Amino acid sequence: MAAPHKKTSGKKATKHTARTKAAGTKASAAKTTPARRGAKAAAKPAGKARAAKKAISAPAPTSERVIAETSRQMVAAAAAACDEKKAEDIRILELDAVDAGLTDFFLIASGTNERQTQSIADEVELRLKRDFGAYPNSVEGKRQGEWVLLDYVDFVVHIFLAEKRAFYDIERLRKSARSIDALELQKALRKKTASTRKRVAAKDSHKTSS
Repeated sequence: MAAPHKKTSGKKATKHTARTKAAGTKASAAKTTPARRGAKAAAKPAGKARAAKKAISAPAPTSERVIAETSRQMVAAAAAACDEKKAEDIRILELDAVDAGLTDFFLIASGTNERQTQSIADEVELRLKRDFGAYPNSVEGKRQGEWVLLDYVDFVVHIFLAEKRAFYDIERLRKSARSIDALELQKALRKKTASTRKRVAAKDSHKTSS
């Protein structure tokens, strides 16, 4: 699959560097599922190297960062997709600035069985592909359906079976993360939707007048 179509920036280069280090030097580590990697997968989500994201040098992460509006919109859309598929206990965590080299957000949700977690993951992928032209950098654990991880670089989606979520408890591992109200992110998504509708209406009006 193609990587998200966003341009490389210093921030993304920093994330890429941190992710590569987090992945380790063993090639086999990238092939393991989130459940097999245990809590380390939540603490340091590993991403596959992408030529488009490489940079010769990357600035050191700072305590302050600016999160792109598009990233917020995509997280909101992913959360809406989870809700549409009846996911339970949907939580959005904005990671501390110290962890910005890994990702900006964790979206965490639960399913009641493997088929539902797989269905939720499919809906998230479909929604982000359709509305943003974005594809996950990596997908892990989907075949087993116990813990599905979708890595979109700026945010990571974790879809658990309830018992697996309780066991790994990645919310506890990220005590410094700030819990985000989904309604807060929905504002950003509504802004994008309104802008898209306005653009489509203007295009249709132009065709009619022609």
